[in-house]
Amino acid sequence: MGGMPQRLASTPDVRSSALARARLALLTPYLNTSAGMQALLLRRGDAELPCAVAPTGLGCWTRLDLARGRWSGAVRAEADALPFADDSIGLVVAEHVLEALAQPGPLLAEIARVLQPGGRLLLCSYSRWHPRGWGACRRTRRTGADCHLRGIFAQLRIVRALGLERESIERQSGCVLLVLRKRRASALILHLPRGRLASFRGPMGTIPGGTHREAS
Repeated sequence: MGGMPQRLASTPDVRSSALARARLALLTPYLNTSAGMQALLLRRGDAELPCAVAPTGLGCWTRLDLARGRWSGAVRAEADALPFADDSIGLVVAEHVLEALAQPGPLLAEIARVLQPGGRLLLCSYSRWHPRGWGACRRTRRTGADCHLRGIFAQLRIVRALGLERESIERQSGCVLLVLRKRRASALILHLPRGRLASFRGPMGTIPGGTHREAS
């Protein structure tokens, strides 16, 4: 997948704009180096959250907004049920959606399911220890939406059990970007029991019409 046009959404809140710029700075290098035919942008729709990324001009991006426990946008679905086939998405960008959920495990399991082997998840969240993260969470709660701040290691404990491996952790101005990859499918190796090897001992014959050659 090539680079994706990005822009900052206009907003009168200078603090929100600063957080959007921080997300954009963190995301851009990974957006430009990700691969795959299909990409998915997951965002919060129930908070005053400016969009740092506008996936326009690619044609293979799908955007879903999360509000009141449901996805809306290109399709409608429950928060923990992404309507996509297994191993069908090469890149998922999740902007602050885990902070809207008291139990993020089911959604992360769905993201792991739809990601292709080797696919990448860019998981954005507010820093639990930065004043800008606290302020953004307080502003979100004033709108009546939930905001659950979680430490980066708490997130890692969940994703490791789902077959997602850490590639990188980036921090900037109250934002944290966790870059994850889905483990590639491993080759299946069959081991023959030792006792069965005896049946292969002795001279090796040839099939009709074949010839027998010594190994050099």
